[in-house]
Amino acid sequence: GGEQNMIFPLSRFIQRLKDKFQLYKPEADGVQFINAKNTSKTCHHCQHINEDLDVKEREWMCPKCGKILDRDVNAAINILNRWCDGDSLVQT
Repeated sequence: GGEQNMIFPLSRFIQRLKDKFQLYKPEADGVQFINAKNTSKTCHHCQHINEDLDVKEREWMCPKCGKILDRDVNAAINILNRWCDGDSLVQT
């Protein structure tokens, strides 16, 4: 009855509290978040975005400049480059 009706709003409140903590705690610690959108699809060399890249492809060749690289390494380089350029989502 009434007890069950109280559990859902309480659990929702607790989840919102957790979400807020995860959002603001790293910022207080000086953590910067980098926008990772398209980092594995964007060539780190020429910045061409390969929209046709399939998730299953681990190594790929850029159709524009011909660079060949592991998808995860390429994404990591792009994330580093975005950080070096100051392109973070949260500046602290």
